[in-house]
Amino acid sequence: MMPVYKRNYLAYFYTYFIIQVIFIYVNVYLPVYFFNVLKVNRIELAFVQLFAYLALFIRPFIAIYFDKKTPTIKPLIIACSIGTLISFIFFIFCLNLLVIFGIFLGINFACASIIRVAIDKMIIDFSPDERSKDRNALYMQLGGISGALFPNIIFIIIFTDLHSLPTWNQFFLIGIFSVFPVIFISFLLKFKTEPFKNVNELTEKEIKKKSIILLGIILFLFYSERIYEYPVEPWILNKFGEQYFSILAIFVAIIIVLNALGVILAGIFSNKFDRIKILIISSLAYGILLIIAPFTDMITFFILFGIMQLFSGFIVVNLISLMIKYSQNKVVYYQIMGTFAIFSVVIFVPLGTYLSALIATELLIVFAGVLKIVSIIPIFLLIDKNKKK
Repeated sequence: MMPVYKRNYLAYFYTYFIIQVIFIYVNVYLPVYFFNVLKVNRIELAFVQLFAYLALFIRPFIAIYFDKKTPTIKPLIIACSIGTLISFIFFIFCLNLLVIFGIFLGINFACASIIRVAIDKMIIDFSPDERSKDRNALYMQLGGISGALFPNIIFIIIFTDLHSLPTWNQFFLIGIFSVFPVIFISFLLKFKTEPFKNVNELTEKEIKKKSIILLGIILFLFYSERIYEYPVEPWILNKFGEQYFSILAIFVAIIIVLNALGVILAGIFSNKFDRIKILIISSLAYGILLIIAPFTDMITFFILFGIMQLFSGFIVVNLISLMIKYSQNKVVYYQIMGTFAIFSVVIFVPLGTYLSALIATELLIVFAGVLKIVSIIPIFLLIDKNKKK
């Protein structure tokens, strides 16, 4: 039996913590800074986003390299950790120069993606059973949720004026210091033994390639909600008033906590039930609430989004567990499925930013809800594929 290196759990946790810290800065607070403070041209920003997000496609190529050749992971993670930190610093200091911002944002995405693939490979290699899959998914998601929560707490503490540039600069500097320890992440990792091979592991013949494609389509539709990612916070402030910007930060923190609760509950109970049925119920409920939410008052809007986070926790944990299952201990299969999510992000983030200059944000949110419900179709097909085995 392979020994369990518990400090690896800390590495999984902290890696996703850093990824989410950067994610929240880029996708929650930069939209407010760009649209409400700098008032940038949204169409120009959309084109910059498109080219920056293309860097995410490095993931499947790195995955193929990892499967064909086992690299020396620590030096690679050290180099990419330094790249992640330096690029984060530079794109924060170049927010007034959209093209330069986009270049360093793309570099940041590329470096963080390589680190993520390296960690994903370790998780896939050392997840011999359903319990370990859920445990590793749990550490990943809790790290991500903690990283998402951190900037919101800082925002609530230091901000009194949304338009204060010195306060924004302080907020960005705190983010940089929080990311700095990423360069030490490799020293937490320990992996000297061969991956554990489960005697009940599914063979390639038993895993239908169509099932991998179906799961990829589900991921594509799941991440389509990123279409309202950049417009939604500025839209909330414009709809309910900028005097509520501190309430918005509190709300974001609360829904992250609720998402953590959903992840914890999913990590505890999902392996006891049919994962695909959980996905169907959660996706349907999430989609319906998403369609209703933009047409409600502020309190109802926040409540509905809070409930959605509970369902989101179940969706994410079960998707990750199914991805690990179908990966057959090959990170390239895992990243092929993940590539569908990358396509979704590359398409829908810039598209949402672009369309927000032309149409109401409510329509973008409704569109995302419809696609979430549509995702039930490939989930049902996934049931049929499993029944044929």
